[in-house]
Amino acid sequence: MNKTDYIKQLKGLIKKYHPDLHNDSYCESVYNEITKKLVNKLNELKTKENIHANTKEQDYTYYKEGIKYYKNIHPNSFYKRNHDTTFETKPYDELVSVLNNIYLSFNLSEHYFNLVVSEYPKSSYAEDSKEKIKLLKKLHKSYESIKIEENKIVDSTGFMNQMELKMM
Repeated sequence: MNKTDYIKQLKGLIKKYHPDLHNDSYCESVYNEITKKLVNKLNELKTKENIHANTKEQDYTYYKEGIKYYKNIHPNSFYKRNHDTTFETKPYDELVSVLNNIYLSFNLSEHYFNLVVSEYPKSSYAEDSKEKIKLLKKLHKSYESIKIEENKIVDSTGFMNQMELKMM
């Protein structure tokens, strides 16, 4: 029985046994019992709905946090853009800081995406989280091969091909 049918049935019984319609103590006790059951059942249903709503919000919250850190992993933070569409690596001090932030972002984004996948496998965000985790692992391998001591100029198209990234 769904919520609306249950409520209709209980309201019908409440009207049938309302103390104003009967001057009987039995009807009054039945009315009080039905009213208590109705209140308890409605509170139980509200609690279940709130738990379900919080679950939906929590998976989105984890997914959103994963995306926030995922956006920090972009390779353009290693380079400063030149006017001729080439990129030049940033100075060593900046690169170390950038690399630390990127590795931290890798770990945090993977953590939040794993939470979505493990705790909410039926969530609408679970499949995308799995795909993001696969991409994170692929990108992590690419970042491990970066040598920050080298100061070089990279063509943007060549860089995209080297990282196996596609332009959207």
